[in-house]
Order: sequence, then structure tokens, then C-alpha cells
Amino acid sequence: MNMEIQAALEVADETDAFLQITDVIFDKKAELGYFELNTAEKSIYCIDCLSREMENGGFGQLFHHDSGALVNDMLEALEKIRAKNTLEVVQQVVNFFPAAEVPSDEEERIEAFDQLASELVDEIASCDDRFHDTGENLVELTLKFVAKNVAEFR
Repeated sequence: MNMEIQAALEVADETDAFLQITDVIFDKKAELGYFELNTAEKSIYCIDCLSREMENGGFGQLFHHDSGALVNDMLEALEKIRAKNTLEVVQQVVNFFPAAEVPSDEEERIEAFDQLASELVDEIASCDDRFHDTGENLVELTLKFVAKNVAEFR
């Protein structure tokens, strides 16, 4: 896998490079499961999941799908790639949950988020907007992280 990751980093278009890297990691996750990914691989997986969910429907989409159970790993991943502004926005939404704990159980998470969404509709909408307006390029930051840690991808 390391050679595939290295080759992807050499692709001129950063979006194409990112997609090639995430394809490799998604294939490994599909074969072995999320918990068999190493820390660096989990970080990339989480950044990609977060980006996809936010592009497709914001925090509502995130917390209504399986990837919402990975939000704590997403926070760690954002810290690792140094996406400070994005980290702050996601953390704010997590803090809306009771005791800042997002349920890992899908039904409990959906129920908890739906209750929050009805009570904090404007705040969550604002966080959706702020996520997209952070000015941080998650693809670029992720590629820098991968380049620095390429040996971690086996």
C-alpha cells in the first residue's frame, strides 16, 4: 500500500491524489474493517467521511449515518492534519450533545441529534455554514499529513 500512497502523492491534481489515497484506504477498510486500520489510515478515512457527509447534507447527514459514530476519531484526525478552524466547528456541534458525548449506537445518535436539531436549529445551521466557510482546504492539509507520514501507510 505504501507504494500506492507514494504514487498518489505524485499526482499533480490534489483532488485526484486525495481520491487515490482514500480509495486505497477504503479498500483496506472494506477488507479488514475500520478497527484494523492504523492510526494514520483511520485519520484519512475519518477526514474523507467527514468531508463527504458535510458536502452531502451537513451535520444532519453526518450524525444520521454510520460515520457519525466516528466523530471523536474525526476530531483527532482534524487535529493531526492541523485543521484548527474545522476542528473548532465540529467540536462545537459535539458540545451540543449531553456531556459532549455522541452516542455510538446509530438509533440513539439519530434520536439525540434530532432532538438537538429541533432545539438548536439556528445554531446547527450556523455550524454547517461555518464548516464550509473555515477557509481550510482539508484535501491539501490531508495530503501534507500523508506526505509527512507516508511510512505509516502499509
